[in-house]
Amino acid sequence: MSRYLFSLGTIEGFNKSLKHFYKTSGVMNAMKSGQNPADMINEYLDSGEIEPIQIIPISYALLVQKFKYRFKSYNLSRGIDNFDDIVNVVSNWDKVDVVLIYHNPSVGCMAINPSIKKHFNKVGFLVKNQLVVIYVKYIGEDEAEAEKLENLAIELMIDLLDGKDVKDRDLPLRTEKKTTKEVSGGKTEEEVADEAFQVTPKYGVEVTNELFHNGNVEAWKNIIEAYNVKYPHLKVMVFHGGEQIHDLNALFKWGKVKHGDTIFFCVAGRGIKDVSKLRKYLFEGASNRFHAFLKKDVNKPLELF
Repeated sequence: MSRYLFSLGTIEGFNKSLKHFYKTSGVMNAMKSGQNPADMINEYLDSGEIEPIQIIPISYALLVQKFKYRFKSYNLSRGIDNFDDIVNVVSNWDKVDVVLIYHNPSVGCMAINPSIKKHFNKVGFLVKNQLVVIYVKYIGEDEAEAEKLENLAIELMIDLLDGKDVKDRDLPLRTEKKTTKEVSGGKTEEEVADEAFQVTPKYGVEVTNELFHNGNVEAWKNIIEAYNVKYPHLKVMVFHGGEQIHDLNALFKWGKVKHGDTIFFCVAGRGIKDVSKLRKYLFEGASNRFHAFLKKDVNKPLELF
């Protein structure tokens, strides 16, 4: 037991733990007042009062242990970058409270209230095969219906994530007076602030070299290294063939990435900058002009940003 208290033996550790407990209490109080926990978690995340790594202990302590949400883990069967259909449906479920915890290995966990478009805008997109934990709590008046409706909400939430139509099957989750609200594309008023944690859309970079060979890979590695040195708080993610590429060397497989293919990238973090410049350099790095990004001191990054 004593080893769990070691972190409390320093002022830094004690203050960090105390701050975490305080924010957990803040989320708990918001839930008691009827607020979706993802709303308060995102407020804390955007203001820098918590980090993504804290979302798991907060959600487990409150959603599972304290408030007994029913939950189910699910690996996404497809990538999702348009969330209008999901928001249009879930925003009418006033008999249940739904929270999604999306596990992204590159940027950490994200808490999503699936009835609010701006939560999805912050995430940007959901990647195929990555983990989502669905939490549901019945908030209607007939407690005898709780288990049945919670299980129904989880089932329909998975169907929505799969891109299936749930028309009329969700009627038990809505009161009779609840009418469907339409949500159109675009962020407009829901655009997150510059300093809020967010993930950009995926931007495509066309390969104009005859092949995306080892030289192109090294150029991309040097460009992204330069961006990370300039903006160490930001994370660049690369995608090809619908999957995230965690090691850029995986793109160098003779003939795997050909002329005319598109490699995608996005940036995650707070205060995102120079995305257009990054895209321009990555485009050059995917062309036969990649040599310019190979000329560097082995101990120093390129000065591009």
